Amino acid sequence: MGRQLLILLGGDPNQTESSKLLLDDGDLRTLYESLVLTRVVDQACTDLQQSGELGFYISAMPAAASSAGAAIALEDGDWLFPSYRDLGAYLARGGQLEDLLAQVWGVEGDLVRGRQLPGQGGLPDGRFVPPSGTVGASISQAAGVAHGMQLRQAPNVAMAIFGRGAMDQGSFLTGLATSVRHQAPAIFLCRTRGTERPTALQRAAGLGLETALVDGSDCLAVAQTVATARRRALAGEGPVFIEAVLEPESAERDPARRFRGFVEHRGLWDAQREEDFNRRSESRVLDAIETVRGRPPLSSATMLEDVWAQSPWMLQEQSTRLRGGADD
Repeated sequence: MGRQLLILLGGDPNQTESSKLLLDDGDLRTLYESLVLTRVVDQACTDLQQSGELGFYISAMPAAASSAGAAIALEDGDWLFPSYRDLGAYLARGGQLEDLLAQVWGVEGDLVRGRQLPGQGGLPDGRFVPPSGTVGASISQAAGVAHGMQLRQAPNVAMAIFGRGAMDQGSFLTGLATSVRHQAPAIFLCRTRGTERPTALQRAAGLGLETALVDGSDCLAVAQTVATARRRALAGEGPVFIEAVLEPESAERDPARRFRGFVEHRGLWDAQREEDFNRRSESRVLDAIETVRGRPPLSSATMLEDVWAQSPWMLQEQSTRLRGGADD
């Protein structure tokens, strides 16, 4: 860990020290496929939003490299608290296209039952906790979950991904301070422009966290940094704060294109695989859109479900009225 900006993907793949990577070939291939699929899904959702079929959608591409890169370095039992731009992490953690689109459209099949803004869905078992509408809330949540796993002696970490705005919230201080107090296995990844003063790293270091600085548009560098932080946290060395710096032109970059030279150099990809995977990805997205587009909207009665283990009389009454079973 350290404060020198880590960059692994340069112009020449031969210059990347492959022998020191903490990801195996399967992870590297999955990371590249997640980036390609993120691009296809993001473009499809953007087109649907611009045509008026979707009422709300925020592009995930500016954060795709840091999102997928961070997620691929986690293990199955780890918890991820993402932001609203982390489509890449959703796909890298095994999210299904139909579940994603059902949530964006607000139709049957939405795993969070219409309780989140479009694009803020989740996955079961903590693999991808639905993003909070309250900026910075995930920081203290991740700190708490990490401490809980620590008490249970579970070999897992909790990671929160957030943006610069979260640094101005009280949860930033309380979450980081709590994780330091208990030396919890937590990882905090903050995406910035690298121009803030004091920097995110300075604030985190002042609270006692180990810190690392990484190029946020370099998916391999992000994955390597998170994997290193995970090992450190599970070794009992405390939480880690990572600042992923996104340059202004990052929004225009395609992180898959930047990564492709490396996976080809490793013998994991080639032109034919690229053509086949792009074709399959586009077909999968179109099929998922057609499947979800015709589903009925969520019933308003679902808002009262999963509130109590045994529903009290007032919720039963309200649920009946919402379903049209009683006169107003």
